[in-house]
Amino acid sequence: MKPNYRFSKLKMGGIFFSLLFSAFLFAQTSEWEKELENKSQPNKKNVNQPSNPTSSTADWEADLEKDLQDQEKREKGTEGSRGVTSPVQSNQQINRSAQNLMMDAYAAIDIVGAWDRNKPRGTGERIDNQLDIRTAEFGFNGAVDQWMRANFIGAAHGENGKYFFEVHEAWVQFPFLPFNTSLKAGQMFIDVGRLNKIHAHDRAFTMTPIVHEKLIGWESAIDTGAEFSILFPWKWITQELVLGATNGRKWGHSHDGGVQKNNPLMYAHLKHFYYFGNNWGTQFGFSGIRFEPTTERKNQRLLYGMDAVLRWNRSNLSEIMLMGEGWYQQEVFPANLDPITFQKTKSPTKDQWGAYAFLDFKFHQLWSVGVRYDYFTDKSLVDQNGDPAKNAIEAQSLQMTFHSSEFGKIRGSIERRFIQDYSRTSQEEVREYRFYIQTVAVLGSHPAHSY
Repeated sequence: MKPNYRFSKLKMGGIFFSLLFSAFLFAQTSEWEKELENKSQPNKKNVNQPSNPTSSTADWEADLEKDLQDQEKREKGTEGSRGVTSPVQSNQQINRSAQNLMMDAYAAIDIVGAWDRNKPRGTGERIDNQLDIRTAEFGFNGAVDQWMRANFIGAAHGENGKYFFEVHEAWVQFPFLPFNTSLKAGQMFIDVGRLNKIHAHDRAFTMTPIVHEKLIGWESAIDTGAEFSILFPWKWITQELVLGATNGRKWGHSHDGGVQKNNPLMYAHLKHFYYFGNNWGTQFGFSGIRFEPTTERKNQRLLYGMDAVLRWNRSNLSEIMLMGEGWYQQEVFPANLDPITFQKTKSPTKDQWGAYAFLDFKFHQLWSVGVRYDYFTDKSLVDQNGDPAKNAIEAQSLQMTFHSSEFGKIRGSIERRFIQDYSRTSQEEVREYRFYIQTVAVLGSHPAHSY
C-alpha cells in the first residue's frame, strides 16, 4: 500500500505552523510580564518603605480646614437674608434657562352647590340655589433667577350664568434682601388679616365669614402696588412687619380697574409666631388699613383687625385648629356745608364691626369636622326716632370634610343664620337655613400654604 505523501506534507505543515504561533505567543507573554513587573516596582518600593503618618495627618487637617472655610463663606453669602434657601447658592453657578424649567404650574377647580331654604340671595352673598363652578384657577410660580421670584394666577368665576376671567395675582418678589427684608411688587392679595391672602378654594370652610364679606368682600382685597416686609431677629418669638401701599383704585372683588383716587391705599400687618412644643404653635397679628372708597379725599375708611390661629397636629393623621378674626371699620364722611350760612357741620361716622371663630378637628387622616360662629353689627343704624337701632347678624355652621388627599376634598355644611334689624319699619327678625356642598380638585404642583 503506497503512503499518501500529500496528506503527510499537510500534516507536517500544520505542525510547523502551530510551533511558530506558540513561539510568538510565548514571546509576547514574556514582554507583557516584564512590562508589568517594571510598573509594579515603584509600588513594591513604596510598600517596603515606612509610611509618614505626620504627612497624612497634615493633609487631612488641611482638607478639613478648607471645607470649613468654604462653609463659612457660603453662610456669609446668605447672611442677612430671610432664612429662605435660595435656589442658587452664592458661590455656585447654574444655567438660568435650566433654573426657569423648575417653574411650578397648577390648576384648581372649586365647585360649590348652595341652597337657601327660604329664597335665593343673589350674587351679593354668593347664594344662587344651584351647583356652579365658583372658581377655576390656574397659576405659575417659581424662581426667575437667584435674586427674584415671580407668581402669576388667573381665575374665572361665574356670576348670573356668565363667566368672567381676571388676573388675581401677578407679582415679582425679591426675598433675599439684606437685614431679613423682602420686597414684592405687582398685583396681589394684600397681606392683612388671616383670610385675605388665602384663595377661596384653600380656605378651611366653604363660605366667607360674614364680617369679611361685609367689610372686605366675598373673596379678597386685591390691588396693585408694593409690599415691604422685615423679619425681626428675636430669639424667643418670630415677628414680621408688613408695610404696603397700593393704587387704591378698587377694593374687594371688582371686574374693572376702578377709578383714580387722590391717595394710595396704605396698610400694615404685624405678625407673630410662637412654638409651644409638643406640636403646638400659634400665629397672631394686628392689621390696619386706610383707603378712600370714593374720589372724595375726605371720605375715608379706617379698618382695624386682629387675627389669630392655634394649631396642633400629629403628622397628617390628626389635627386641631382654632382660628378667628375680628374687624372694626369706621367710615368718615366730608363735612356738610350749609348753603345759606356757609357753616360746616361734621357728618356722623359709619361704624361697623364683627368677628368669627372657627374650630376644626381632623380626627382621621381622611375626615374632619368643624364648627363656626359669625357675628356682625352696624352701630350707625338708627330707628324711626333717630335712636341707635338694635341690629345684628349671627350664624352658626357645622361642616364635615372628606380629604381624599392634599389635592382634593369634598365638604358638606349647614348654616343657621339669624338676622335682626330694627332700623326698618317692620322691625324684622329672620331665621334662615342654608346648605352647601363643595368639591375642590388641584392639578399640578400647588404652592405651599402658609401656617
